[in-house]
Formats: sequence, C-alpha cells, structure tokens
Amino acid sequence: MLLNLCIKDYALIDNLSIAFGPGLNILTGETGAGKSIIIDAINLIIGERAYTDFIRTGKQNASVEAAFDYEDAAIDDILAEYGIEPEDNTLIISREINAQGRSFSRLNGKMVPASALKKIGKLLIDIHGQHQHQSLLDSKNHIRILDLLGHESISESKDEFSSLYRKYCRVQDDIKVLEKEYADFYRRQDRLRYEVEELEMAQLEPEEDVLLEENRKVIENAEKIFSAMEFAYSVLYQGYEASSVIDNLSKIVDNFEAIMDFYKPIDNITESLKSILYELEDISFTIRNLRDSIDFDAEKLNTINARLELLNRLKSKYGKNIPELLSYKAQAAAELDKALNINEEISELKAEQEKIKLALSQSALELHKKRKYTAKKLEQSISKELKDLGMKNVKFKVSMTLKEDSNGIEIDGKRVNISEEGIDNIEFLISTNPGEPLKPLAKIVSGGESSRIMLAMKSIIAQVDNISCLIFDEIDAGIGGRTAQVVGEKLSRISSKHQILCVTHSPQIASLGDVHFLIKKENINGQTFTRVYNLEGQERINELARMLGGAEITENTIIHAQEMLNMAKKIKGS
Repeated sequence: MLLNLCIKDYALIDNLSIAFGPGLNILTGETGAGKSIIIDAINLIIGERAYTDFIRTGKQNASVEAAFDYEDAAIDDILAEYGIEPEDNTLIISREINAQGRSFSRLNGKMVPASALKKIGKLLIDIHGQHQHQSLLDSKNHIRILDLLGHESISESKDEFSSLYRKYCRVQDDIKVLEKEYADFYRRQDRLRYEVEELEMAQLEPEEDVLLEENRKVIENAEKIFSAMEFAYSVLYQGYEASSVIDNLSKIVDNFEAIMDFYKPIDNITESLKSILYELEDISFTIRNLRDSIDFDAEKLNTINARLELLNRLKSKYGKNIPELLSYKAQAAAELDKALNINEEISELKAEQEKIKLALSQSALELHKKRKYTAKKLEQSISKELKDLGMKNVKFKVSMTLKEDSNGIEIDGKRVNISEEGIDNIEFLISTNPGEPLKPLAKIVSGGESSRIMLAMKSIIAQVDNISCLIFDEIDAGIGGRTAQVVGEKLSRISSKHQILCVTHSPQIASLGDVHFLIKKENINGQTFTRVYNLEGQERINELARMLGGAEITENTIIHAQEMLNMAKKIKGS
C-alpha cells in the first residue's frame, strides 16, 4: 500500500505531502488542476523515464519520495539483490532529477539503478489509464493470472507438472554433462591410453631418480672412494708407514692401566680412551666393509645412465617429478576406466528421460485442459463485467496456443515447445468495436476505455492478485449516469482487498471514496502552485456539488451531493 507521497519542485508543485489511506482514495479537481502531475510523479517512483521538463521553473532539482508497506516476499528478494536489508515490511523509494538531466534512485536510502525501481514497482503498483505501467498489459503475466484464478483446479496439476519438469531438466542436464565428458574423452582417449602405457612400461618407483643419481656418483667416483677408504682403514687399523691409530691407542690404554692402582686421576681418562678404542675398531670394520663393496662396474653405470635418461625424458615431457608422474598415471587410468562406463550411463539416462517425457506429456496435457476450462470461465466473467460497465460490444478472449518445436515433447502427435510453465502460450486478447479483430490488451488506445477494461479484469482478478495499490486515471472518460455508478461500485468492492487511487470527474464514483483529495491550481504572488486538500464533511459535499453542477453550486446540488454520500454509505455497508 502507498502510505505517503512527497513531491518537491516538480512541475507546478513546490512542496507537497499526501498521506493516502486504505480502500478507495479519490482525486478530483478541475481540468488542468494538476491531477495528472500526481500520477506522473508516481510513475517516476516506479522507474519510468525522467525528464528535465519535470523540474519546476527556476529550480535545479525535482524530487519524489514514496513510502509503502508490503507483504509480498518477492520484494524482499529484490532488495536482497541490491544488498538492502528489509525494514519491517516498509519501503521508501525516492527519485531525484537535476537540471543536467541526471536522475538518482534510492531504495530505503541506498542508491540503485532506475531499473531496480521498475523491477520493484511492478510488484507495488498497477496504473490504468493513459500510462502504460500495467501488469495486465504484459502478456508474460497472463499465464500466472490464469493459474491464480484457477488455483483450486489447476494447482495440483501444476505442482505435478513442475515436479516432472524439474526431474526432466535434471536428467537432460546430466545427459549433456556426460555427453560432453565423453566427447572430451573421445578427443583425447588415444593420448591417454598412450601415456598410461608409456608410464606403465617405465615401471616408475617413488624417488627412484634420486637413488639412481646417488649410485651413479658412487660408480663414477669408485676409485677415489676406494682410495679414501683404504687410506682410512690402514691408518686406523692396519698401519701405514707406521703403527696404526688403534695399535698406538691400545698401547696408551695398556700403559694407563698399569698405573691406575697407584694414580687414581687417570681412571676416567683410561675409561674414556677404552671407549674411543672400541668405537674406532667398529668404525674401522665399517670402513673396511664399505671399501670392499666399492666396485667400478662399467656395465652397471651404463644401465643407470640409460635409466636416468629415460626418467629425465619423462619428467621433461610431462613437466612433473616422479611422484607426480605416478599420480598422473593413476588419474589417467581412472579416467579411462570411467569413460568406459559413460556410454552405458548415457543410455540408461536416455531411457529414464523417455519415461519422464511420456509422463510429462500426459501431465502437460492435463494442465492444458484445466487451463482451457479456466480460460472459458474467465472469458464469461470478463464479458459480464464489461456489459455491466456499458461495454457490451467489447469481446474478450484468452488465446491459448502451442508452439511447435522439433526438440520438444509430443502432444497429440505433434512436438511442441515446453517450459517450466507448461506447453501453453497464453495471451489476453480484446476487440473494442464490432467487426474489429481481436488484439493484445497492449494495443488498446483509449485511456478511459483501457481503464474500464482493466477494471473489469481487476474485478475478477482482485481476489488472487498480489499487487496492493491500483491506480485508475480518468476511468470515467466517456461514461456517466448508471454506468458511472456501476464503475464506482466495482471500484469500491475491489478496494476491500486493494488500495485504489482513482482520478475521476464523476461524482458517482467520487461519492464512494473512503478518502477524498481535491487537487487545486492556485495563483500566489504571480506564481502558479498545485495544492492538494483532504476533504471531509461540508468541504466534500461542496466538491461533489461542484462536480454535479459545474461552477455554480446551488442548494439543489448540495442536497443531491449529500444524498449521493448517504447512498454511498449504504452501498459500502451492504
């Protein structure tokens, strides 16, 4: 619901704040008073194009701000898209235009693109009249409206269809993924097989290249290593041009043991030297064994070099070390194994898809039949409403067509396009004059005619429509008397579920309002201003009398105006 509208320096308005109420809000005033300016300002709030012509003469900026309360969770979703936290189901939308032609849009104080206002405006307000912000004119909404109207009979079939459609899409997506995987595999299967075989034949071992490098260095330096070991062993154990280290150390130990009984300070030293002696003997034997193991084997060196050459070639080719090559081989082998099963999986999924497609076809046809039944009821209801509104020659039809698609599902021997909404392409068509062909609602030219047609539709759709605020601009154009009374009564009925703002010249319609605003153009100190007054009591009677009798208000028009208000109370109370 639109709670409040603030307009500043916009056209003839300098500073204006209007607090709208629930139910039927009536806006009246003489021609040219500025009623259309109010509607233009609301259009600005819901994302329509901004022009510098809107800025009041002599000012640099114009601004419009509107406060709404709402219940539609879809509005919270849109706010979330722009990183805006909902605030107790209250929404403040503002728009500012400057003299340079730039406009600035905000939702709850946060700057957003004008497209965000359009997106959120569609959920808040429907304007019917000279303006084109009408959800009913957008054929994309027609299938949703039809399904809402036929909710009791359609919902179960639609839920079943939606479940099957989601399942169908999942299977289809899975098939596409597998087919892509297989296509990718098919293009590289020969390379994968060659690489697995090549790495398998190489019989790689972790860290093998490191060990081979160490062995090669040993063989290449065998003579030097042998000499070093031989020299060390001789010096330590055998003696080399003199007694060995072990022999000399052994003699020292023997001499110290001979004096231990009468020279105690040597005890610890003797024990330490004995430990060193035993350790040197162990080291000597180890050196001897290592020396004996050294063997320059030219054939073995050739084998190692050949193996290292192979390993280095593989590492260079694949850009990986040995552990990585082993991991790559395992992955490639697993991919080859997996690919062998892909065709089988695809075949199984395609068989499942055919079963789902059959069930989906039957479900879509059932949904189509129920929509067709609901469409007939809607056509009859709208036709009755149009007759009540004095438009007996207007024809309304719900067009339901199926679009052929070679990749679609089979319905009655034909392949048709399918979407998440079903197989139906639904559009509301209308013919406003005898002999004229049916046309889309958006082709309706006359503003008043358009408003009455929208009113007829809203009378039927109001019970299921989520849009809380409806605006009817001069819905009474070209009508009067009994028809105007019927229009007013229909507006009053709809206003029990929706807030309505109605710009009207009809006293019959105005008398049924819950809130009545008078739009006046005033000249103050040579400047023109548009003012808005909330009428109550005698002021409202006087305005109705003006609407009844023109410029001259007589006692009879006053009495008639009071009678209209009394009658309106009875109608609204019934």
